Amino acid sequence: MRPQRLIAMTKRMVGPAVVLALSATLVAGGCSASKTASSSTGTSNAQSGSAATAKAPATLNMAFNADMQVPDPDIFYEVEGNAVMTSAYEGLIRYAPNATDFEPSLAESYSASADGLTYTFKLRSGVTFHDGTAMTSNDAKASFTRRSALGSVSAPGYMLADVAGYDTPDPTTFVIHLKEPVSAFLDYLASPYGPKVLSSATLTAHAGSDLAQSWLKNHDAGTGPYTMSEFTQGDHYTLTAVPNYWGTKPAVTTVHIAILPDITTQQLELTNGQLQLIMHGLSKNDIASYEHNPKFQVQRFPANFKSMLMVNQNKGIFKSQELRTALQSAINRQQIVSSVYGDANAQLSTQTYPTTELPGNLAVDSPKFDPALLASAAKSLANKKVDIGYTSDDARNQLAAELIQTELQAAGLDATTRGITLATTFDLPNHPDQAPDLLMTVQNPDASHPDNWARIFQNTKGSLNWLQCSVPAADTEMDLGLHATTINDVQAHYGKAGDLLQKAACFDNIADVKEIVVAQAGYTGWSHQLSGLFTVRFASLKLN
Repeated sequence: MRPQRLIAMTKRMVGPAVVLALSATLVAGGCSASKTASSSTGTSNAQSGSAATAKAPATLNMAFNADMQVPDPDIFYEVEGNAVMTSAYEGLIRYAPNATDFEPSLAESYSASADGLTYTFKLRSGVTFHDGTAMTSNDAKASFTRRSALGSVSAPGYMLADVAGYDTPDPTTFVIHLKEPVSAFLDYLASPYGPKVLSSATLTAHAGSDLAQSWLKNHDAGTGPYTMSEFTQGDHYTLTAVPNYWGTKPAVTTVHIAILPDITTQQLELTNGQLQLIMHGLSKNDIASYEHNPKFQVQRFPANFKSMLMVNQNKGIFKSQELRTALQSAINRQQIVSSVYGDANAQLSTQTYPTTELPGNLAVDSPKFDPALLASAAKSLANKKVDIGYTSDDARNQLAAELIQTELQAAGLDATTRGITLATTFDLPNHPDQAPDLLMTVQNPDASHPDNWARIFQNTKGSLNWLQCSVPAADTEMDLGLHATTINDVQAHYGKAGDLLQKAACFDNIADVKEIVVAQAGYTGWSHQLSGLFTVRFASLKLN
């Protein structure tokens, strides 16, 4: 199976950061603040008994399917490498495990003004950076200022686009002032791509002429439970537990990561004991082969990870609203879930947004399977050709595209499939003549907020709206939601946007895909960040 390379590596938000007032207060001492009406439950462990008695080594060896981007927290913006970044660096808050609620990280608590323009964070005492210096509010200010100062070099810099300024009234108080209320601001801070707190002493000592970018290519300046003791790009990375970490000391003392693009090689090394963990890239059959083997365990995590079929309203037969609507009912989505992903590894999508971003009764997308509708609509067509593309970063996209091809052929259409590289896919908006009629892909947002999904993938100006679908009324609802002042209004407007998108039939949502990790038996204490892929927290693992 080809390595999974996802769209987060080149995501950009379009225009200024989104705006909306949404006040919140986080209770000090480790309690989380609920952000949405629903959240996911914990992980599931496919192995018990024998798995719990296996001996797990304190040095965890694993592999990445591809090299990760430079490990600078203000530059890094892809999926492969998330586990490295979130091990070495920490932000003010983070998502609770497997949920969209916020929990404290470097900030013990925070409060937001009623107008949504001022956020005040109370920082933890006793936190030290990997260089030995103590963390203060000045470090937070220097870190946030650096991200903005990097400008376009910082892909996730959009998260601070509406910041007006910072105050540091005392060493443990950090205040952020916004130009306008931003609904997703707390989600930005909790995101794996959100601003992290770096040592200002390290930034100053290694500033050079590029704000310490050169130094941070193979060093870190964080507070996380691990430091990057080795970072040899293209070959391997090593994380070493920090002795004076402010939180619970990790039981896994070393994480060694090799670059092994071939998933078959990874599986062989896992079987031979050279690797203890495979984080992604396994097929349904691969996963099943480990399911009942007492030497291994299968961990399934909820994730903001959705497979969808993008429909081209600008060319080909699906310029017709009637054909697009009929197509919605012609796709046997449950068959794709079962055949391509496996019922244990994905669930049928019923909303236009990833699970947990809105209550389940909003933005419903659950058409009845009725292939006769497309067959009837296709009878009078002079041109019956359908070009089905699929992003070639995930072999499952090809399998799903081929099932859809079969369904369209049964409806009397001349459907063909072709793989499209991610690089070509990203450039399709600049070459609409090369765009397919349909595009099978998987998507994941930067954070667990509905705007991070809708505005990037489905807004008329969305940077990853690859087939350039335009639903102006939905765009308006997104903007209204961003300016709403209550959670009910926020949800109502995004729900309406989802309804309009579903009616336009440009995005056929198929499956909410889980994140699957296969590991040597004996590790427990699994924890995962729902909004980000490949974000297993090594520091939470326990050894049996």
